[in-house]
Amino acid sequence: MKIIYASLLILLFTCQPKPGKEKASPEVVSAGSDWFKEAKFGMFIHWGPYSALAGEWNGRQVPVGDNAEWIMQKLQIPVHEYRKAAAAFNPVKFNAEEWVSLAQEAGMKYLVITAKHHDGFAMYRSGVSDYNIADYTPFTRDPLKELSEACRKAGIKFGVYYSHREDWDHPNGYGNTWDYTTSQTNLDSMDHPELFRKYLDEKSLPQVRELLTNYGSLGLIWFDRGMYTQEQGKEFANLVHSIQPSCLVNGRVGHYYKELLGDYQSLSDNGMPVGGIEEYWESPQTLNETWGYSKFDNRWKPAEEIIRRLVVIVSKGGNYLLNIGPTGEGIIPAPSVDILKKVGEWMKENKESIYGTSPSPFPQELGWGQCTFSGNRIYLHVFDWPENHRLELAGLKNEVNKAYLLSDKEKSLPFSKSEDNRVMIQLPEIQPDQINSVIVLEIDGHPVVEPCIIEQNEHSTILLDYLNASTTGNAAKRYNRKGGFHISKMQDPDDGIEWHLNVVKPGKYEVIITYATSPEWESSEFILKTGDEIIKGNTKITKDWFDYQTQNIGPFTFPEPGEKTIQLHPAGRPKNPVLYFKSIEMKRLQ
Repeated sequence: MKIIYASLLILLFTCQPKPGKEKASPEVVSAGSDWFKEAKFGMFIHWGPYSALAGEWNGRQVPVGDNAEWIMQKLQIPVHEYRKAAAAFNPVKFNAEEWVSLAQEAGMKYLVITAKHHDGFAMYRSGVSDYNIADYTPFTRDPLKELSEACRKAGIKFGVYYSHREDWDHPNGYGNTWDYTTSQTNLDSMDHPELFRKYLDEKSLPQVRELLTNYGSLGLIWFDRGMYTQEQGKEFANLVHSIQPSCLVNGRVGHYYKELLGDYQSLSDNGMPVGGIEEYWESPQTLNETWGYSKFDNRWKPAEEIIRRLVVIVSKGGNYLLNIGPTGEGIIPAPSVDILKKVGEWMKENKESIYGTSPSPFPQELGWGQCTFSGNRIYLHVFDWPENHRLELAGLKNEVNKAYLLSDKEKSLPFSKSEDNRVMIQLPEIQPDQINSVIVLEIDGHPVVEPCIIEQNEHSTILLDYLNASTTGNAAKRYNRKGGFHISKMQDPDDGIEWHLNVVKPGKYEVIITYATSPEWESSEFILKTGDEIIKGNTKITKDWFDYQTQNIGPFTFPEPGEKTIQLHPAGRPKNPVLYFKSIEMKRLQ
């Protein structure tokens, strides 16, 4: 267990966001995001003709570690050959209610299934293209209809995945370089703009409209692979919200390397957060190595790791979308079922510490586990039981009224609180849950904690970055495929970034800021200050979105040692956000 947790800690961060800072993206915002924040845990399903191929075609195998649902592209199967495989797809053992029941048993609150993956095959009855499971195969049924109805009965939000740019079957979609000379093959720009527009108008947009009108209320549409332009991304997001205003759109609807679109952000595949994201966000992850079913892939993550990943993600303010890959017959592999049932057993006991909770208010890593909270209850997720049976929690300013195990609410745990805001909890000698024992602290009011204090390193350099910052106003910690983790949305002096540091060696420091701007933004003025000392800087336009540059903005003087507060914010009220902030480095000159 300690090995699993140690591997997760490598990916985590130093200072966490203030609670309650999650925001939807500004460009296209749905009215239905409350359920998403409450849900925390969802089931992803990758299923299609590739599931029947199971990672192999004509004796050739997609290696374990590659994505089996990409078999058409990986092995460059000609369209007419892949269509033969699709025509034979007949998942006679598919049972929508069994699938939804498993999601429910695992503690999942929403379900997302591939309506059309990159192979271009529709997993529902489509009037736009007869290349679909109901019209093209002997199965003749509509799995999406059956799943949507089963989800509705079970009280689970139903969502669909749709690959809006990538389509290896359509001659004008993106990605098929082995069959079509008219296929779009350039990730940065369209090879044939007028033909790609034809694909969007003939197939992609009409199929999204079908999904929005034929399957009742959708919780979300999960787009993938991005779009060439922001306008194209907005076109899809606006279509969704014009038909179903409460349907969420994920962040992959727009261009991966430009300003974020959608109602919430998706990390990269199997991505774990290195820092809290102050918007709604989700991490899509696999149970083994691949998304679509492969008969060769037996690298299953144990239930213990899934539970801890869930807790880490929720403690950072995100949702965990966990994938299963059913077989070509419509069977969920037995290891997937076993793992999810074990996860469900833990969730049944500990759901209070997951659903509807806010991210950890503590700026530091806790060492022994993670933390969530709701109202006046703090949930301490203890992965590693202290050998001395004493759990220490530093920096909590609130009064503590009670401590107890979530699994045994009637029995209080002894605790003490020192003047320097350290809480010590006496634990039972035996850890009740070897995966994750949850301890509850009932406190006065919402958590109030001490800020993160940055220490100078051995070379007297001070690093002010995303990880150890806190934000004010509309400024938010965010994620982008190209830009990575950064801070932006600063358009007012109240939209700022703040750091607390302990200066050991006073003197003059060179200040170097790393940031990017949009090519469309005009040069903007920003202010960096501590006490009465102020530096004013002007942004220089970078080559492209998220192309970071460094700029020396002048010296900063700390006349004496001690704790300091440093703030960065716009000088006025620019019409665009000032910059995408990455970091500030202060190097001592004397």
